[in-house]
Amino acid sequence: MTIYKNAKGFTLIEAIAVLIVLGILTAVVISRITSTAGVNLKAQTEVLKSHIRYAQFRAMNMESATAGCYASFGISISGNSYFLFKDCAVANKVILPGSSSTTVSLPNVTLNPSSVIISFDDWGRPCSGPCNLLGTTLAAGSITLSSSGAPDETITITNNTGFVP
Repeated sequence: MTIYKNAKGFTLIEAIAVLIVLGILTAVVISRITSTAGVNLKAQTEVLKSHIRYAQFRAMNMESATAGCYASFGISISGNSYFLFKDCAVANKVILPGSSSTTVSLPNVTLNPSSVIISFDDWGRPCSGPCNLLGTTLAAGSITLSSSGAPDETITITNNTGFVP
């Protein structure tokens, strides 16, 4: 039996160490390449939908304290943020569930239309602005959210029912 003292090559431990380093580098590169913009936009769209449904629910279950106001709750959208208001007074802001302040910001998101007020009467019907007059219906039935690197998301508010699919 011959024993080689100067054998050239890699040991099993060196080969495994190189494979582990390559695996870690591959995982880091793949995570940097994959964009999460689409997932973030979808999540922000679902949060806005739930807040619109919440405003409708609150409007249907509470009477307005203001005379001539047929909508006790609504949402005002401006730029890339929105807030809940009550008693037909946009200045009367209310904190939304899951929020720490009255205004919810949507970073890196563009809303279209960029400024809209949606309120609901006590039957849950949407109004384009505070429902001061009976029969006022939602002028813009959809809100589009867009972000760079992600397909647009649209929120549709059904006229006369306020259903948000």
